[in-house]
Amino acid sequence: MEIRLIRHGKSSCDFSKRITSWDYREWVIKYGEAGICDEAPANVQRALKDASIVFTSDFKRAIDSAQSSVAIQSDSIYREIELPYYNVKFLKLNPRIWTVFYRFLWLIGFSKKVENKKRAKRRAKTAAQQLEDSARKHGTVILVGHGFFNRYIGNTLTKRGWTLEGNKGTANWTILTYTK
Repeated sequence: MEIRLIRHGKSSCDFSKRITSWDYREWVIKYGEAGICDEAPANVQRALKDASIVFTSDFKRAIDSAQSSVAIQSDSIYREIELPYYNVKFLKLNPRIWTVFYRFLWLIGFSKKVENKKRAKRRAKTAAQQLEDSARKHGTVILVGHGFFNRYIGNTLTKRGWTLEGNKGTANWTILTYTK
């Protein structure tokens, strides 16, 4: 059995403007709705075409990234882990910096108005179980998802006896292959 976790393609959302934390919250919503601005490399296209079933989160960038596959099933359970947000009006930063800052806060336990680590791990266990059940049925399954939540699913799979083969990166279009 094989489960492949693929991180979506590069988002078409604008990362160049410095924004306040309040504007960042709006930016995150646009990021969730944005598609991708690059094409999948040949190895990803091949994997998607060869798969009998491909799961994605329900975010547009994940769905768009899986377009070369035959059978796509989208589900909100595979969404990226949300970030907390705070209203800091006096500071303008690049969206990437806000993301790192808020992810750090989330990791150390600040999860204001969003899913906390305990719930995210529980959701990752459910998602991993769904992928594992599908792999038993289909042999190989693919999830086109998001960097951080894919990592949580991967950690769950490893704890369940799956082995990560080869690439361990987190860049866009990275394929993490787990076998059992």
